[in-house]
Amino acid sequence: MAKKSVQAAPETEEPKPVSATDKKGKATPKRPNQSKARPPVNPPLTNKEKREAAKKAGPLTKEQKKQAREDVRAERARIAEGQWKGDPLFDKYHLPRDRGAERLLVRDIVDSRWSIGQYYMFAAFAILILSTGSVQLQSYLFIALLVLTAAIVIESVLLTRRVKRIVLRRFPKTTQRMGGLYWYAIQRGIMPRSMRNPRARMSYKATEDDLGKIVK
Repeated sequence: MAKKSVQAAPETEEPKPVSATDKKGKATPKRPNQSKARPPVNPPLTNKEKREAAKKAGPLTKEQKKQAREDVRAERARIAEGQWKGDPLFDKYHLPRDRGAERLLVRDIVDSRWSIGQYYMFAAFAILILSTGSVQLQSYLFIALLVLTAAIVIESVLLTRRVKRIVLRRFPKTTQRMGGLYWYAIQRGIMPRSMRNPRARMSYKATEDDLGKIVK
């Protein structure tokens, strides 16, 4: 009996996964290599490097020293003018306790109103000198000092209320502590106007809309 030849069934090929190249028709572009950050071409000199450069340059002539002093005076005048105008670019030159738009606004609030506190130092000094007189005069001066102190306390309370109202209206999301702003205003309020630092920008005729803004 003839053996029937067994034909092997054709093997079915498994479908190959479609690659990203076949799906899109082209290879996915690679991200460009990010170049490393390069240092600046002319980095600023440190103080030590400035001193070494000055030594290498040799001593300055008389004209160069004079020009350097004039440049320093001109730069100081420019900074002082920018601070007085309230320009934010010059705020960094203030002392840390005077920096910030809120502090500028508080200073203007204090300077825009006449106050009894600005004469407190002169009055206290005069009372101290006159207290060497008779006992009756000393009692009168003591009463005058108490009245002056009470007036300044009342004035300070009214000042803190005004500071709170204007600051929160102008800066509702301020991060400054209100207690610190109150004390800052009171300290400035009892200083004579001519001795306040930073110097006063506002006149007594200034309105609330003028406070805390750049002076043209």
